Amino acid sequence: MNRFLSILSICLVLFPAFAHARIDVIPRKIVMDARGHGAEITILNLFNEPGTFRVDLVSMRQNEDGSYTSLEAPLDENFDPEKIVRFSPRQFTLPADGRQKIRLSLRKPADLPDGEYRFHVKALRFANQSNEEPEQGMRISMSMNVGVSIPVVVRHGELERSVARIESPRIIPVGESGKPELAATVKRIGDTSTIGSLEVLWEPAGYDEAERIGYIDNMNIFTDITQRYATLPLKYIPQGAGAIRLKYIDNGNDRTKGTVFDEVLIER
Repeated sequence: MNRFLSILSICLVLFPAFAHARIDVIPRKIVMDARGHGAEITILNLFNEPGTFRVDLVSMRQNEDGSYTSLEAPLDENFDPEKIVRFSPRQFTLPADGRQKIRLSLRKPADLPDGEYRFHVKALRFANQSNEEPEQGMRISMSMNVGVSIPVVVRHGELERSVARIESPRIIPVGESGKPELAATVKRIGDTSTIGSLEVLWEPAGYDEAERIGYIDNMNIFTDITQRYATLPLKYIPQGAGAIRLKYIDNGNDRTKGTVFDEVLIER
């Protein structure tokens, strides 16, 4: 029994530390137009101890529910990021709460066809080994590699900017989370990804200001798919006279940021 209590007490100490340990990447996405040949990201070490980090390239296909499937080969055979993308630096050490700027540069092939290409940048923190020996003959060792990925979109040549349409919006009084939700299908038409956010507004009758009651960021529909199913948690379901409005807002780049792809009123 004493041995069991010793193990339990160690786990209670160790697991909260890992639960709050994380890294971050700024910005959360990169979009480069036809004139873009480079970008910059910043890696943040949000651990309370130093660590070694590495930046790598990964290829992933988007699914209609917004999840991703990892690929062994590039997403597009015409654009192999391992041959085209360079990092500086690629591996480095950061102190607790430290940050490191990383430069991405592209070397596009001269014969690269017009189109939109995508890869993900993964920032990985290598595990620091943690050993505890509460009593003779017993050792507990925990290690955890922690990583985060962001999408990088590269647009090359003359492309038709995509439009988007919201379809089948509906309120779910009690969703999987046990709270009210709003579900909708968003469809994309065109040559480029739509990169934005979904916002639900309650506009009470007789009031000039609307209240945001639901929001999700990273509502991206990449060129892998033509539609995406989305579910937004709601603060509450409004009652009384007024309108519930769902908006799909562009935040892909500075030139188009804030424009509305589409918006609809939700029937209650």
